[in-house]
Amino acid sequence: MRTRVLWMLIGCLSFLPLAYYQSGLTMNRSLAAMFSDDDETLLDYQHLQSTFGGNLVVMLVYDDDQLMTADGLHRNRGWTEKVESIDGVEGVLSVAKLVDAFKYLRPDFSFSLSAASSENPIALFRQDDEIAEQFRGLFSGYTHSIDEKTAAIVVMLKPVDENGSSHISETVSRLRLLASEFPASSHAMLVGEPVLLEDAFDLILADGQRLAVGTISLLCLVILITLRDLRVVVLSAACIVWSTVATRSIMVACGVELSLVSAILLALVAVVVVAAIMHIAVRCHQAGVTLVGTIASLAIPIACTCLTDTAGFASLMVSEVRPVIEFGFMTATAACCVLVSLTLFSPMVMSLPERFLRFAPASRSQHNLPSRVLRRTAAFSVQHHVVLGFASILGLVATCGYVMRLETNSSFLDNFRSDSPIVESYSRVEERLGGAGVWDVILPAPTTITPEYFIRVRELETQLREIEIKVTNATDPSGDPLPAKTVRLSKVLSLADADEVARQVTVLSFVTPDVRLAGMRAAIPTFAEALLTFPNIPENGPPSSSTSGRTSLDETATTTRSLRIMLRSDESLSGRAKAALMSRVRRVVQLWSAGVIENHPTQQTHPSEKIVTGYSVLMSRLVASLIRDQWKALAVALVVVGLLIWIASGQWTLMIAALIVNTLPILVVLSLMGLFGGQLDLGSATIGAVSIGLSIDGSIHFLSGYQRRLIGASSSSEAAINSAADLGAPILLASAALVIGFAVLVTSPFIPTATFGLLVAATLALSAVANLTLLPALVVWMDRSKPGNTETT
Repeated sequence: MRTRVLWMLIGCLSFLPLAYYQSGLTMNRSLAAMFSDDDETLLDYQHLQSTFGGNLVVMLVYDDDQLMTADGLHRNRGWTEKVESIDGVEGVLSVAKLVDAFKYLRPDFSFSLSAASSENPIALFRQDDEIAEQFRGLFSGYTHSIDEKTAAIVVMLKPVDENGSSHISETVSRLRLLASEFPASSHAMLVGEPVLLEDAFDLILADGQRLAVGTISLLCLVILITLRDLRVVVLSAACIVWSTVATRSIMVACGVELSLVSAILLALVAVVVVAAIMHIAVRCHQAGVTLVGTIASLAIPIACTCLTDTAGFASLMVSEVRPVIEFGFMTATAACCVLVSLTLFSPMVMSLPERFLRFAPASRSQHNLPSRVLRRTAAFSVQHHVVLGFASILGLVATCGYVMRLETNSSFLDNFRSDSPIVESYSRVEERLGGAGVWDVILPAPTTITPEYFIRVRELETQLREIEIKVTNATDPSGDPLPAKTVRLSKVLSLADADEVARQVTVLSFVTPDVRLAGMRAAIPTFAEALLTFPNIPENGPPSSSTSGRTSLDETATTTRSLRIMLRSDESLSGRAKAALMSRVRRVVQLWSAGVIENHPTQQTHPSEKIVTGYSVLMSRLVASLIRDQWKALAVALVVVGLLIWIASGQWTLMIAALIVNTLPILVVLSLMGLFGGQLDLGSATIGAVSIGLSIDGSIHFLSGYQRRLIGASSSSEAAINSAADLGAPILLASAALVIGFAVLVTSPFIPTATFGLLVAATLALSAVANLTLLPALVVWMDRSKPGNTETT
């Protein structure tokens, strides 16, 4: 207190360099940045990228009733050329490109310069040409719908540019701008997993700003209504701003970037700050209590609560998903910065004159009423401590068993509300084109493609098309079971299919597959090179890995060639259905590969081949990994928080009581979510560790007060009841600040943020009640240092 001005100056002067340094914080939007470098799924995807180059696929979809006419072709070619001119586009496949490719199958021998004009029939669009119909059918669902009234310009994005930098966000933004230039009647839209991820980032960034303002404003209003003290508002603002800037600066110094779950930093810091300050403010308003006495009595409890917050957040760093690791590091750092900011600013701000009180303080009778209610409630709980003790343990076991059986949802599209433009666009595209989820199978290919090899590939494609998954556990909004749904791949396509069509042309039936493939490559190079690695790349061919981030195809040809089968599935599939479909595809590919090796022992394979990968697989893996890691993070949080409580209290029985009281609400909330039809998803993947770190604050303050009062009390029952009565108000106010702060997140249009806010708020509300009812009973049940009468009222 004597040096409070000095601490205030240190805080103010340190703010300027921190504010300047934190401006260098960047956000990495790439999907690869969300996985550890040695993740098997990521390595498979990077192998796909290094082998075939641009594999980030988006589709510019629009309606055109006259698509398969000369006028429709003219419009499609115009839009295709505009897409190709955009920086960051690796290649394009469209109806116009198919028309050019079909000229290879049906050469135009006319010497008229107007052969391709609207006055002459276009070979691909002829209805009486069986090969033309097969060729159109081959690409239906990719470049056009089955009824040929919806066009899709399939765009392959460059993963990195010539300098090794990724500009996917800028490319997607330019494609969106181009889509807005289409006539309104064409209903143009841009879809694809990269677009989905960009939309998620945009929503998160908008959420971060909006929720921060809403959270801080609402918490300040709560402070003014409950405490009527402007000093607390000033202290909260100073600590929130300083802690946020300091956290961002530390992230820059450690090379940590903002990610998908990092944008709500300011809102989380505001909640932690206000919850800690509530204890100081309530204590200062008690009669006869000085600021020095408040600091002396709350220094250790508040320090412990900040450390347990740090432990809860830091436990997320055991995850294998990089955004969660960075989120855990960021929030754990923020909790430590909150403790530093309280040290710097609270002595000076709270010692300001009383004229800063906006309203008159509450009367003594107003303070006594909640104290009497809390005393009676605690006395009732203590009196029945044995029953409550056994009931809590049984509840813990039962809810844990139920939560472990909850179904998980790893569908990334489910992260958006059903009435959002994103979901509506995907539903429309999947209705017209049959699926917006793009993924791949990579197979080894011989140096010389033989007819026998393509026959085996088409056999595999037939097996893939025949895969059917029965989904029987779906329910409608009312909870009634829906009829079983059959899930299958909506499209399977490779160059083996294109070669089969080309082989039916008399002139091309006498040449080898490699000759036909060379012609396809000349006609549609981007599509052909995206599906097969070609030897003898010319000098002006694709750049090497040193310039574009992809392996030279010359290098690939010296070892083995690779063939790519492009798969399509509904992006709206549930996580369980998508996982089952991917598992079945992997099984079919493995069995096919085993049969090839057995029947053709001379066929050379590469250990990195025969893989199922793609953007859709990677996205599903991301969500599934988050859900899997939640139990590991919760276990680590319980261990670390338990150790901190044991060190602070010196009693392992109090540690066990606190962990039971704070774990039970988490399991109860998740169980209720399951009973109402909810699933474990991206929003619920981190609530366990976060809730433990935050809800334990009330337990620490209660246990600290309990041990102080135990010295002069005649029994543990008396000390527990007195602690609940005296500390109940600040614990409830601090918990209310946490609940209100997290409840603001429910308004987010990004479902994981809304789910996270709702579940954490509900958990913290239950924990606050449990800390003032169940915790006194468990403490008396387990702590035998001063056994005595449990009838105290």
